[in-house]
Amino acid sequence: MRGSGQVGRPRKRLADPGHPLTARIRQLIDLAHEGKVRDASRLAAIPYPTLNDLYIGRTVNPNLATLESLRAPYDIDLAWLLSRDPPEEVPRTGRIVFLPPHPTAEVKRRALREVEIPFVAWAMYEVFSGLETRLIGMPPAADRPIVAEATGDALVFRLATFLFQPLLAAEKAGEAHVVPKVTHVQEMEPNARQRWIVTLLALGDVWQSVVPDLLGTDRD
Repeated sequence: MRGSGQVGRPRKRLADPGHPLTARIRQLIDLAHEGKVRDASRLAAIPYPTLNDLYIGRTVNPNLATLESLRAPYDIDLAWLLSRDPPEEVPRTGRIVFLPPHPTAEVKRRALREVEIPFVAWAMYEVFSGLETRLIGMPPAADRPIVAEATGDALVFRLATFLFQPLLAAEKAGEAHVVPKVTHVQEMEPNARQRWIVTLLALGDVWQSVVPDLLGTDRD
């Protein structure tokens, strides 16, 4: 299964970080990607060897462009990476999307659900972000796939509803809460968190095999 297991993690036990920047980069990648440097390098568009050297502490003086690339996807200030003080903010650990209300929700409570696609569930995150980029690049029109003329939050809602349809169908069939009630993965009970990540990895793998042309990937 792509995006799971130990792929992209340093093989050897790491020594204490020593340098504050090394400690902060490890904290970021461990939190958002469970230590999978390969996934972090793809998200931040930083070459894997470069980011791996930063993660293990072989390099402690990256240029400003590298730091900016590492900062941006997680919505943190550059000072967060460079500060020696305890962090006051938590890096973004995934993408929040919108889904329809649970089918059993009371009418007066039928608000859209916010759901996080965590970076650690990389296969699913890659599918969502890849399709979103592709669709935004197309002119809004009735014949545009999946999202038609929708833009902004409406586009996110339609795309997420499309990609999560197998899970939403399971809920309609009687499964209690396939989609977690808690928005942020880091706030979930550990077992529920792991189940959700495994579910998203499997769903992402399915979509990557179904729509490779839209994602610009190969079937192999």
